Amino acid sequence: MALINCGLVLLIAITALFSFQVWNFRSQFKSDVVVLANIIAKNSADALRTKDARSADAVIGSLAAQPDLMAAHLVMPDDYVLASFGKEDANTKNLSRFPKDREFSSLNGQLFYTQPVGSERKRVGTLYLQFDYSKTFHELLFFYGLVILLVVIISFRLAMILTKRMGRSISEPILALDNTAKKVGEKRDYSVRVNTPTNTGELGHLVQTFNEMLAHIESQDKALKVSRDMEINESREKLRSLIHSIDGIVWESTPHKAYDFTFISSQIMRILGYTPEACLNQPGFWRQKLHAEDSARVLQTCADMLAERQSYNQEYRVLGADSRWVSIRESVTILVERGKPISLRGIFQDVTEQNIAAEQLEALNRKLVETSRCVGMAEIATGVLHNVGNVLNSVSVSATLVNDRLRRSKAGNLRRAAAMLRQQNGHLAEFLTEDPKGKMLPDYLCKVADELADEQDHAILEMSCVGQHIEHIKEIVAMQQTYAKVSGALESVSAAEMVEEAVQMNVAGFERHLIRVVRETEPDLPLVRAERHKVLQILINLLRNAKHALDEKAAEDRKLIIRVTRLTPERVGVAICDNGVGIALENMVKIFNHGFTTKQDGHGFGLHSGANAAKEMGGRLTVQSKGLGQGATFTLELPVAKSEKTENAANPGT
Repeated sequence: MALINCGLVLLIAITALFSFQVWNFRSQFKSDVVVLANIIAKNSADALRTKDARSADAVIGSLAAQPDLMAAHLVMPDDYVLASFGKEDANTKNLSRFPKDREFSSLNGQLFYTQPVGSERKRVGTLYLQFDYSKTFHELLFFYGLVILLVVIISFRLAMILTKRMGRSISEPILALDNTAKKVGEKRDYSVRVNTPTNTGELGHLVQTFNEMLAHIESQDKALKVSRDMEINESREKLRSLIHSIDGIVWESTPHKAYDFTFISSQIMRILGYTPEACLNQPGFWRQKLHAEDSARVLQTCADMLAERQSYNQEYRVLGADSRWVSIRESVTILVERGKPISLRGIFQDVTEQNIAAEQLEALNRKLVETSRCVGMAEIATGVLHNVGNVLNSVSVSATLVNDRLRRSKAGNLRRAAAMLRQQNGHLAEFLTEDPKGKMLPDYLCKVADELADEQDHAILEMSCVGQHIEHIKEIVAMQQTYAKVSGALESVSAAEMVEEAVQMNVAGFERHLIRVVRETEPDLPLVRAERHKVLQILINLLRNAKHALDEKAAEDRKLIIRVTRLTPERVGVAICDNGVGIALENMVKIFNHGFTTKQDGHGFGLHSGANAAKEMGGRLTVQSKGLGQGATFTLELPVAKSEKTENAANPGT
């Protein structure tokens, strides 16, 4: 390293010196050329003025003594070469390579210089000089090379001698430090020291500091070992205390004789009443305590899991010291090394009370299921009664209308007309043609017949509605009977048609309450996928609620708007809007809760069941109201039915 450093420094110095000498040579050479050119220019000025070629040749000829001069030319202002010297041909073509006045140019180791002759005001000619300095330059380089080589050889020889002497005082302590550090690193022996004698100075101080560091580390290592031993003992005590405090029996066994324990915690005394020594010193102790019905299964499971090298859990019964059977849950971990099981570690937990609690919980669950079934049946019955009650209201209205029409029927007048004809038995023709009453009787009978026919039509219409209501009641009952089993069949139906059907079932009530019904149906609506009777049940309940909400309004202000629109590409909405009593804002969040109602005679089941039914069909039921007296809008959203092509694409196997 010392030789390399010295060599680099020397190389830099030599390079700098060599570069300076080259630069100095060129500068000196150019200075000499300028001096020579000035002398020749002054001596040849008169010859150029007089155009004396002989004098010019004499002046130029004096340059023959210059060894580096190759050619010289004295040229008149009209480019006439008055005198020339050297091998180069003295013509104007060759003079084009020369630079401007008082400037140098180089080409292939040759130097060109141009010197004006005469004064600045009156120039009489030009001197062109051409030098070849390559030979002199090469000789100089060769000389410098020999000198540099000699300096390098002497310097390196001297450096080797000095380095060898210095190495003994530097490398020996460093090698001693290195060897000592290796011993410390390999053997972890901090008692070794560096014994190499050293003089005072940095290396001596380094060796002394290194030895002091080893002594300090040695003392710390001894203290650390003592502290580590204490911590290990303390950790062992904590681990032992932890193991024996676990609510379970911690154990360890060899894989060759399963359940012949090599360790077992003291919790076996509390759980089973046996001492750890009894389990450890008696081979086969645990296997003897297994229940006869569980023994084969337990041992076989252990053998299978050992073969598969897998941890496992199992439960079985063990005989305690007090002759009672204790339910044990066993969790076992198999330790494997190089593909072979080397140990079994596990924990026994007493789950007797848990099993008893589980049996009691199972009994309670069965009872709860039975109670839930009864509650479900009661809820179904409530739904049936509520929905049937809604339909029976419409049946009652229709029956009332039929009863009123029958009370006002003209059938009694027809009976009197028949009695009048019976009295004229034998004189009927005279009575009808001559008696004034008889003459009016045919027209009267025709009017009565028309009125009876009209009454019959109305009665048939009302009874048809009653039949529809009764049919709807049958469907409600049938639907509620199957509600607890499976959902009803979904079908593609028209939302507008179901709305119209629900309105017709309530039209008598609307007319009786003087409610103006406005239908707003968007054209070209797609079909929806729903259960027809569930939708009718929801709509009838919403229409009935809207009718009651309008009771407090003046007759001329009662208005019900039914909008059927497409809410999104996937949903169609049926909005029932009334301008009735509205809903208080604090009741908006619980309007669909089971049992919540604001009616004195309500039971809070209709909206709850309607919201559940809508959810079961993939839709939802929502409400909007600005508050009391602001009316309310209930919206039933139903999913759009998929087309047949879409369904086939979604179910290619059907």
